[in-house]
Amino acid sequence: MTIGLMVFIMVLLAAVQAFMPYLVKATEVFGIYVPEPHYRQEFIGRLKKNYSRLVLAGGLTSVLFYALAVNLLHIPEGQGVIWGVGLQLGIVAFSMALYFKNHLTVKKEKQQQGWVLGKKEKVIVDLQFRNDLEMVSGIAFLLPMLITVGLIALTLTHYTQLPDKIPAHWGADGQADRFSEKTIFSSISMPVILLIMQVLFYFMNQARKTSGSKISATQKAQSRKRELASRKYGSWLLFVTSISVTLLLGSLQLSLIYPELGGALWVMAMTIGFAILVLAGTALYTVKIAQFASSPAAGQSDSGIIDADNDRHWKAGIFYVNKEDPSIMVEKRFGIGWTVNLGNPKSWVMVFLPLAAILLIAFLVK
Repeated sequence: MTIGLMVFIMVLLAAVQAFMPYLVKATEVFGIYVPEPHYRQEFIGRLKKNYSRLVLAGGLTSVLFYALAVNLLHIPEGQGVIWGVGLQLGIVAFSMALYFKNHLTVKKEKQQQGWVLGKKEKVIVDLQFRNDLEMVSGIAFLLPMLITVGLIALTLTHYTQLPDKIPAHWGADGQADRFSEKTIFSSISMPVILLIMQVLFYFMNQARKTSGSKISATQKAQSRKRELASRKYGSWLLFVTSISVTLLLGSLQLSLIYPELGGALWVMAMTIGFAILVLAGTALYTVKIAQFASSPAAGQSDSGIIDADNDRHWKAGIFYVNKEDPSIMVEKRFGIGWTVNLGNPKSWVMVFLPLAAILLIAFLVK
């Protein structure tokens, strides 16, 4: 079952990475802003096709190799999971290497041909945009937090009944394989980490809600729909992830308090359920956003007006650094979802402080 899930994840990962150039905005090609009509060039289309073919071929080859190796060599499930994760990282590394190569190619072509020279950059401000947002309410994100606070309280009231060794890690077979000495801190470390993650999800949702809209000057209607859809379905994906991780870690914490509730099979079932929920949510988000990613019909390509060229704020087309932009989060130029504005100090506090806290707790609980 676990090996089958790993194969499914690898196939999905390869497919998403392969078709990424067609899932992002048409005017954002390998992390570079390409205004109309240049993104329709045969040169651009060829780069996208070659990237997709190579990544898909590499990904499917990895899947085939993995499936044959696991079955013919009779690799244990735990080792098979490690191999699967390694191959997933390999697929990502290979696709990113091709991405950087194409990123530099498009950047050089843009400079040589002067795609933005003599053009008037225009920024659209939509005062009605935030009123039309359909995102999950912040109150909904508070509900999982209440559950976690309840788990912490329940754990403390049953502290004397807890085993002397607290599970700190579970293997691929669902069995706990690493333990820590029982202390008040170690007994509640998991729900504390869960609570930090839930707070992070809450602030990420709020950050997307207050983020400035990036509406195209030449394709206002379609880009506005995409912006609204990205926030709406991204918000639901965050909420589903918050609920899923709450169910997973919450069930593990309950099994610590009430050992009779579940064993190794229960842990495996919850882990697989978590993965399925998150993958399904990610797939739905991708499908909903992809319908706005295809090249629209020619609009004002000859008007001399283009969108603001923000290439200087996108390092390698992946890292967004803009001190003048108050937005904490922005939609990725290449990839699914959003990324933080590294030029805004609030981004560091919102994202990296919670991550540092989680790593510190994991380090202290041994």
